[in-house]
Amino acid sequence: MPNEKWNAVALAAGVVVLAIGGPWLVGELRSLPHPAALMARADQRIVTLEVGGMTCANCAAAIRGSIASVPGVSTVDVRRREGRAYVVCARGLADSSLTDAVQRAGPGFLAAVVAP
Repeated sequence: MPNEKWNAVALAAGVVVLAIGGPWLVGELRSLPHPAALMARADQRIVTLEVGGMTCANCAAAIRGSIASVPGVSTVDVRRREGRAYVVCARGLADSSLTDAVQRAGPGFLAAVVAP
């Protein structure tokens, strides 16, 4: 009989942990960049930019558009909540071209390349 009580307590505790931690875990998994969208080819690389100044979806869209207009950029994924932009670009494209594009998107936007 005592084992049945401990089993019930363990089951209840497991349900509570899943109820609290489940939505958090799903949110964390959804915030990851989509692998298919960010797969680089042999002649490309993936650059992660730390972006400051993004406060809304319009800011993220402006930054996305500015980076996408840089010659040599094939894919851009801007994550406002993370404060990051993931860029698939040509290997020869200078990092300064990407950070300059962020600054051109509007006043107050700054970017730095995250070390791999």
